[in-house]
Amino acid sequence: MSDVLFPDLIIGYDLKRKPMFSTKIMTSVNGRELRASYQAVPKYEFSLSLPGLQERKGELQEIEDFFIARRGAFDSFLFKMPFDNEYSCTFVGDGAATNFQLYKGSGVKTPVSHTQAISAISANPYMWNQNDSKLMWDKPDETLMWNMGTVQISKSGQLILSKPLEAGIKIDVKGTYYYRCRFADDDQSFTLFSYRLWKGDVTLIGSLGNKV
Repeated sequence: MSDVLFPDLIIGYDLKRKPMFSTKIMTSVNGRELRASYQAVPKYEFSLSLPGLQERKGELQEIEDFFIARRGAFDSFLFKMPFDNEYSCTFVGDGAATNFQLYKGSGVKTPVSHTQAISAISANPYMWNQNDSKLMWDKPDETLMWNMGTVQISKSGQLILSKPLEAGIKIDVKGTYYYRCRFADDDQSFTLFSYRLWKGDVTLIGSLGNKV
């Protein structure tokens, strides 16, 4: 399992995304069904149609080298999907929690992993407390206005605070995430359709989790 990124191709390409679940369906003689779901979150199938890889610019070789380095479907990698790679999360403190799971979406919140460093934090309680009555300088039994806590993000998509977020304090976090993917097959083919121009289709199987 590697953290290398799928080549960021300059050319445009058609992309089809298909979320997939795994459901066991058993049907009785009277037609009633009993269903069991084996996945809480979907896997994804990404179909990339590459219309014109230029051999002289090394575009074909870049894809082939990446495929060979992954040994086909053996090794996984990270894929930054166009227009679906940013998270925006809001967390409210309870005075005890220090870990929060990053997610995408506002309706169905899907956990995300493999995130870049935080790109923006608003209402940061670790720089200046919103309560103006708190003291800046240390006194016994007083809470300081200035807080030396830290914020970091783990590879599993956890926002980790060195000190609990105070009850009622809200924090907004924005950043970039990736899908963990592998090639769907152990073979890959491209077609030469013009002078040093190639075309082909690449299929990836991906997940927002740590494994695929």
